Amino acid sequence: MRKIAAVVVATGMLAACGGATGDDGKAGSGGPGGSLPSAQKSLVKAPEGFDTSKGWQQAVSWVSEDAESMPVGAAPEAGVVAFLQKRGEDYVVEARDAATGAPRWSSKAWRPPVLPDNVAPDEAYLPRLLVVNEGDREYVAVWAYTPHFTDKDTVSLVLYPADSSGEGIAPAHARSLPIDAYGPAKVVDGGSGLLVSWEDKGTSYAAAVDPTKDHVQTYDESLELPVCQEEVACIGGSVDGLSPDGPVIGLDPGGFGVPGIWQSFDAVPPGASATKSGRWGNGVVRHILDDHVLSEWEADRDPARPEETTVAAAHDLKTGKLKASVRCDTEDGDGVSFQPMVSPNGRYAVAGTVAMDLEQGKAYCLQDNGEQESVRLMSVGDDGIAYGLQRASSQRVPVAVTLGTGKVEPLPKGTHIPSLSLPRAAGFSLPSPDGNGLLFTFHPRR
Repeated sequence: MRKIAAVVVATGMLAACGGATGDDGKAGSGGPGGSLPSAQKSLVKAPEGFDTSKGWQQAVSWVSEDAESMPVGAAPEAGVVAFLQKRGEDYVVEARDAATGAPRWSSKAWRPPVLPDNVAPDEAYLPRLLVVNEGDREYVAVWAYTPHFTDKDTVSLVLYPADSSGEGIAPAHARSLPIDAYGPAKVVDGGSGLLVSWEDKGTSYAAAVDPTKDHVQTYDESLELPVCQEEVACIGGSVDGLSPDGPVIGLDPGGFGVPGIWQSFDAVPPGASATKSGRWGNGVVRHILDDHVLSEWEADRDPARPEETTVAAAHDLKTGKLKASVRCDTEDGDGVSFQPMVSPNGRYAVAGTVAMDLEQGKAYCLQDNGEQESVRLMSVGDDGIAYGLQRASSQRVPVAVTLGTGKVEPLPKGTHIPSLSLPRAAGFSLPSPDGNGLLFTFHPRR
């Protein structure tokens, strides 16, 4: 089982299929799980592979409908879905059983640093939640970026073991990192630990946070890949991920790898070259997905396929070995936002127009090719079925894509696409019926 990405979240507990919870997060008289009563019928029109007569749901009232990041995190090994509840000025992590919605654990209250008076509230400064895997254990991290202008900015974070139980769980680790930043810092799952990154005066900086050891390692742009070809510039770069053997360095001109371990020049995907436009390094890191690096390369010119200007590829995070690739443009959002995602078992990955079976080495490009309109994939399950939206004139049609064949199947009009895949269920997000925030509903697979 693998970690599943997530971020900010919530307040105001709603009915959990068969029972209700109050705003204090405690179970109501109906109990935390069970079948949906007729009075609480699901608002989700799910694909036929999900049973909407069962499940649980939760409202997230303080998150806007157009929030940039998904306000929920799942830890499949622990079997929980974690929410960040807001209580006054404090925040509390509440973890619920992924199958039933029953409470599993809750954290002590945490309060992020107060924004200075001269800083206007912005989504970039809201606390966020992230689930990461380190070693053999999952952690729920909560972090916030606070600018100060007259002093160093701070990135504050706390980490909780996802397999905790009980109430008032104290963080396993708590950190406050002072940084000189130009613009918001960000915290992501780097693959082997939390990766904090920021920029200052054109220079990229990063810090790796090891949840198991409460250790922080900082990096600056002086890091280089020690082996470079003569025609490839090796000046400047950034830390784009964290492998078990060190940081994944991305060079400014192109090319990436782990110093002394592997480099992208040795794992060039078909349809691309180690150099770009004949002189600079090729290949950039787009995302770290579980224990894989998702990269994008300038494609060799092919007159038969002029629309395919890039190659998308997946590499093993530890060895750099090429796992799958396809000529495709992963960054073309076509007006539809998407977040790259890996299935809970780690076999399948989707990123916009790209879908991959990492075990079989298959990859599909769902970019507009003149015969089929573009598809933007949003999620994928252990069964290898991905869901997304396909452009059809000015409309977006819900579709399912089978990664064994790459076949695109249109779904009935109005079908809701799951935004979070779990081993035995999936999560759907809709605007809350009362107009406040979002309603997250989880339905089991049939």
